[in-house]
Amino acid sequence: MFLHRLALALHKTVAEIEAGMSLRELRDWQWFEAAHEPLPDRLADVHNGMIASLMVNLNRTAESAPVTPADFFVIKDRTAPTKPEVPEIDRLRAQWRGE
Repeated sequence: MFLHRLALALHKTVAEIEAGMSLRELRDWQWFEAAHEPLPDRLADVHNGMIASLMVNLNRTAESAPVTPADFFVIKDRTAPTKPEVPEIDRLRAQWRGE
């Protein structure tokens, strides 16, 4: 899923990234996101979720439960379905070697 999120941030397709990005640069992007999270795809969700939750919580009744920004995220954090095929990193290494 990281490649798809990076493609959104760079305004490219996954195929363009796979064809034109070295393994080192991809790893550097993963490190960048880990250190400076989030990439722009999630940043908009975080900002909009904060505003929406603030508005709802300011106008809710005392009996209603408060909401969180995550309640309004468009891109939900979920676990990717497990696939029995080759791990993505091995597939990318083979592609970069021209196999």
